[in-house]
Amino acid sequence: MDVELLRTVSILRQLTEEELQAFCGLLVSKEIKARERIIEEGTPVGFFSIVCEGIVHIRRMANKREMLLGRLGPGGFFGEINLFDPGMATASIYAMKPTRLAQVDYESFHRFMTANPSTGYKLVSAMMTEMARRLRQTSARLVNTAYWTNAEGAVAVASRGAGESNQ
Repeated sequence: MDVELLRTVSILRQLTEEELQAFCGLLVSKEIKARERIIEEGTPVGFFSIVCEGIVHIRRMANKREMLLGRLGPGGFFGEINLFDPGMATASIYAMKPTRLAQVDYESFHRFMTANPSTGYKLVSAMMTEMARRLRQTSARLVNTAYWTNAEGAVAVASRGAGESNQ
């Protein structure tokens, strides 16, 4: 595994060299073909992935259409939600060109964090920071989409007097 690339991953930046080497020992490299679906929305997920090479798209079904939620390139990661809240995939992930991932299954990741609590704390803290950033972006997009979807209603609300209630 390319330790220098992994050093650029936001959740791994705070790890010491020894901690990073130990974490790297968990990772398995996986080659993905262009246009291949890596994860399907609504199916169980069992691994955390880091994009080493290539680009992946995150898509979710909405009104019978697949909507692009985001893109991840080298250093990006996915699969963190089910690491903490086991369940079904909240989105589908597709490789847009030949892609190499570094993956670790959730059980091994949990064992590592339990056996290395200081490192585990750094990883979880960094993941929560990234998840909060992603949630803020999603919220901003949702507000923007709602505004433009209902622009007439939004303008009407905006034009009300400051002292009027919303009743």
